[in-house]
Amino acid sequence: MIRRALTSAAALALLAGAAGAASADPAVPSWQPQGERIEGRASTADAPRLEPGVLYRDTLAADEGGRNYAVDLDAVHSSYLAVFALPRPGSEVAYGDGIELTLTSTDGTRCDSGRRTFSGDGAARPIGTWVKRTIGKDGPCQEAHAYVLEVTRTSKGTSDAAPWPLQIRLTDEPGLTGGATPGPALSPGTRTPVPESGTARRATGGADLAHAGALGAGVWRDEVLPGQTRFYRVPVGWGQQAWVAADFANADVTKPGGYSGSGVRVEVYNPRWAFIGTDTASYSGEQTSVTATTGRVAYANRYESGDAVTAARFDGSYYLAVSVHPEVAGFVDGAVPVTLRVNVEGTAQAGPSYDGDPDEDLGLPGEPGSGNPLLRALGFAALGAGTVLLLSLAVWTVAARRGAAAASGGR
Repeated sequence: MIRRALTSAAALALLAGAAGAASADPAVPSWQPQGERIEGRASTADAPRLEPGVLYRDTLAADEGGRNYAVDLDAVHSSYLAVFALPRPGSEVAYGDGIELTLTSTDGTRCDSGRRTFSGDGAARPIGTWVKRTIGKDGPCQEAHAYVLEVTRTSKGTSDAAPWPLQIRLTDEPGLTGGATPGPALSPGTRTPVPESGTARRATGGADLAHAGALGAGVWRDEVLPGQTRFYRVPVGWGQQAWVAADFANADVTKPGGYSGSGVRVEVYNPRWAFIGTDTASYSGEQTSVTATTGRVAYANRYESGDAVTAARFDGSYYLAVSVHPEVAGFVDGAVPVTLRVNVEGTAQAGPSYDGDPDEDLGLPGEPGSGNPLLRALGFAALGAGTVLLLSLAVWTVAARRGAAAASGGR
């Protein structure tokens, strides 16, 4: 009986491990592109098609022209195309290096554009932006049509010309039910206090958005290596606004007088990967702090202006990207301790009445969600592994019972 119980426990532990494999943090220092391989083309005639809710990966070299991807959009859903560039950590990047996105109808109408570049600090890290087609807003591209996403790269001659991996995602948002009217737009509120005391809980930042460490209101503690970016997610409901203070502690200084002008950084992205804002501070191995906010979430924010307002148009997981500049390694030994003080202001309100599931396309490998085929495949693989284990356990149990019966009959 004891042996059977131990075997059952071992099998269940293995099953739990298999099921958890889809959500485990890979514990790698840099973002490793995931998803379905796709190859954007120079000609729009040959552009491969993007499907909603699928995570794609591609590459883009410095000497290439634009890479094009085909998109079919209807006249009902608002659509969002987000792209992250993932230069190799430690590679050379210059001020103005980055990516540019353009969404164009095949009849030549320019729908939207987005641009994200590195600042002058020369630190290679993941950078992302989006383009969008918003239904219900005055402007072009409201009709069902064939569209093209073009991704181009800007690069100085002195920069590393190696291809940048790209992570690409198209998500759709259903329209509102007939007669439904959203509430008013909400501008970001004034800064509210974050927790200044309390026992810090352990946080584990992920190497990418898919494995972002979950945070709630309170005090959290992690460590970030020089040259590393760690990702966290904070749930923010309708009518709420998250405020975060990132306290970078003093570290083990190996070279007195060391200094990095943009030594520490926090960036904020919305649930569909739109860049909201960033804050940086110099770092010399002594305590310093930066702050960040998501903006106050409201459906009607999409009709306003300014990234910090228009991007705060969904409830859900908002992402923090916390970075330490690689040059900090020149005067600090090991990782920099980081305390994240999080305040989610306001009580979550009822959201707008959607004509469908607004979160259907948001599933990511490692994060809950039903819209991503890769996540479903990982889940089925875990389920299959568990089924094999359970069948093996059943076979072992039957064999053990037959052996016991035979031994009893032989007495």
